[in-house]
Amino acid sequence: MQLDLLFLWVIIITMLKEIFTNLIGNAIVASGRAIKVHNLDLYAKNGFEITPEQYMVLNMIEDDNPPSQNKLCKLLCKDKSNMTRIISVLEEKGLITKEQTQKNNVIKITDKGRILRAEITPIMTESRKNYLKDITQDEMYTCIKVLNKIQENLELER
Repeated sequence: MQLDLLFLWVIIITMLKEIFTNLIGNAIVASGRAIKVHNLDLYAKNGFEITPEQYMVLNMIEDDNPPSQNKLCKLLCKDKSNMTRIISVLEEKGLITKEQTQKNNVIKITDKGRILRAEITPIMTESRKNYLKDITQDEMYTCIKVLNKIQENLELER
């Protein structure tokens, strides 16, 4: 009888772990999707000529230390083909220039890009404040720590 009860508890705990694991994955995906939809709506409402994804690239370009295309891929966790597409669009809109060096492409922001970035940044900053309200520094730290551990675990599997 006690062995059956112990076996039942093991099964229940295993099922709860599986449910919890699924909940974490679903929460990550749902939060990411909610932020993406929120930002797309915000960009449309403000009439910005670029997407949030393209803004992230613009925002990573420092005037005094322009990054390479490869560095942008690493910083923003984008594959090369996706980054090439984003850079092409930004270049066509006159927001960046791409200078080919011996080793790679260096991405520089134009005056037009700086103006647009300066217009979008305060709106994005306020938006982040709104969707991160009531979340403490400790909660943010814990969330980032957990997400980093998940990434590390997945990288170890490769």
